[in-house]
Amino acid sequence: MIWLDNTRIVAIFAVILLHVAANVVLEAEVGSAYWWFGNLYDSLVRWCVPVFIMVSGALLLDPQKQEDLKTFYTKRLSRILIPLLFWSVFFLLWQAAAGLSNGNAPTSLQLLKLLLAGTPYYHMWFLYMITGLYLFTPFFRKIIQASTREELVVLVALAFVLAAASYAYQCLRPGGPALFVDWFLWYIPFFFLGHLIHTDRRTPSRAWLSLVFFLSAALTASGCYLLARYADLGKGLYFYGYLSVTVIPMSISVMYLLKYWERPILNTRFTRTTASLTFGIYLIHPAIWDVLHHYWPQRAESHSAILIPLAAITIFSLSLPTAWLIQAIPPLKRTI
Repeated sequence: MIWLDNTRIVAIFAVILLHVAANVVLEAEVGSAYWWFGNLYDSLVRWCVPVFIMVSGALLLDPQKQEDLKTFYTKRLSRILIPLLFWSVFFLLWQAAAGLSNGNAPTSLQLLKLLLAGTPYYHMWFLYMITGLYLFTPFFRKIIQASTREELVVLVALAFVLAAASYAYQCLRPGGPALFVDWFLWYIPFFFLGHLIHTDRRTPSRAWLSLVFFLSAALTASGCYLLARYADLGKGLYFYGYLSVTVIPMSISVMYLLKYWERPILNTRFTRTTASLTFGIYLIHPAIWDVLHHYWPQRAESHSAILIPLAAITIFSLSLPTAWLIQAIPPLKRTI
């Protein structure tokens, strides 16, 4: 469906903008004008990953799809496992090369720990998490088939409460498990919610949805600042979490708003082609951002309002043809 393709394109650009803005938030002095621009841009796009998960739920949790376990796992897991393995190795080597260039090469043990933690690079956690959702998707479909819509709404609401509470507790008392194997449990409610929104025949008010979005974004930005100012930045980053009390309603409102977008971006061919490359863009864009960051102006803070989105546009514009080229090379096609 066109709106789902549009959503994937907008969400991948939001991911890139988030990564550029997050860099500013982590590097700049808390409370400075430069930091605030990073904080505002970052807060406005915190919905991007939850929306990607909801798109996956909308596409995969269709109870009408009749597939046995072998067929499902052959089709879906091969689609994710090959990129996961390829790009995990790529970014481990990327980090090793970066370390060698600045005289701080990571040891083999350090690289192994990153791999076991599901973070061979900062964005790769998503692939490790979504693999868990894929593993349980055939069983999630059974739940949908056997449940009424009202029961599913209650299930999603309860799952959100538990996941949000668990996330908040971990932020306040850091020191969670070293492995990535249980990450997907936190994101099950978003996965199911994607199906519920996709099949929802109601049309919530755009005005109310917009109000929820902007209010949630404002509370995310202000909440991050207040905690960072009066505690520390690590605590303030709680509000950036995809399961924070502000990002959950923001993500839901954005998903509904994007559902109204029934016209393709530019044209149908561009939309479908670009949407099919969003996974590749997600995988390759951090490497392009790393290279671009070397040319980041020394006095970027004086032009941060323009430079942050400009950097995101540049990274997207370079990542899209790069993903297309990788897909066009037969031996590499299945890596994205």
